[in-house]
Amino acid sequence: MNNFLLKFFDEHQPRRIRVIENTLKSRRTVSTLFWAKQYGILNWTGADRSLERKQVENAVAELIKANLIQQNLDGQVLLTTLGVLRQEELAGEQYQPHFYDWYWLANTQRIEQRLLLGIQVVSELSYHNRYYAPIVNEYHEQQIVKQWLLSWRGNIISDLIQELELFGDSLESADKRLAKYFFYLLIGHGITGKNDMQLSEQLELPGYQLPIIKQDALLAIAAFANSYHGVLNCLLTDLLAKSPLSQSANQTLLLYQQGISISQIAQKRKIKTNTVREHLLEAAIVYPESIDWDRALPVSVRNQLAEHYQGKIEDWQFDPEIVPGGPAAFYYFRLYQLYEERVND
Repeated sequence: MNNFLLKFFDEHQPRRIRVIENTLKSRRTVSTLFWAKQYGILNWTGADRSLERKQVENAVAELIKANLIQQNLDGQVLLTTLGVLRQEELAGEQYQPHFYDWYWLANTQRIEQRLLLGIQVVSELSYHNRYYAPIVNEYHEQQIVKQWLLSWRGNIISDLIQELELFGDSLESADKRLAKYFFYLLIGHGITGKNDMQLSEQLELPGYQLPIIKQDALLAIAAFANSYHGVLNCLLTDLLAKSPLSQSANQTLLLYQQGISISQIAQKRKIKTNTVREHLLEAAIVYPESIDWDRALPVSVRNQLAEHYQGKIEDWQFDPEIVPGGPAAFYYFRLYQLYEERVND
């Protein structure tokens, strides 16, 4: 855990531990998304949904004790000189993800559960075996897989094999270890999969890197199913997000794109105006091309803010006496930060 967590700190940019924790657990508040973007870790959203706060606190304490990181009075963390050296040492052994930009596409825990069950069922079917213990006992998932099995028009065994071969080839072109990991993950007739020790040896990766390659493999299969409308798409389609936004934020954005005002959207959706603004900020962070910036942040507001805010946007301090907009002042402040980042990127 210590080596894993160390990669998320920087020697120059003080970072909030809770932002890193919430990003890994996919707690997608606007604040977490904004700071995750500033830290360059937005694509790690949901990489470890089972992460517990105690694990993080223990790891931070050990890293501080080892003089690899230091904490300032605000509780933010910086790498020490020793921490920078340790980060560089670890870089050679660390697996570099290929599909993390698809972080928004799916909850990989649910993808894994259904995928493994689906492949197990088809594998047992190919051997005409009806008496086996399903890897997933959740009734809802079993029913979905059963319906998938019965409704597929074609030979589900040969069709699934063909798609997995095609998917495996695409993984190999990205990283042979990724292809190996994915197929080691699968369970079928007479195949129980490999444990973490075996995986670590086979892939020549330290154990703490296995969750990273697992996330990469599951995002890869989600991206494949999303783009290839075959048997895997049929199995997983309801688990695939339609956009990088949360469902509620996406509904708000669609209304906003129709020219409806923030107050009208709030009234129409029966939510607070501040919630509408948060949804639009979420869009500005994770889906900036969806925003009409001139409408969201008028030139007059930008010019007023430009008189007071320059330099690194992460160092700006919100001042309600400076920022126009009254109740919407912080919304304009955050939008201006994102606007400047986009313009100067």
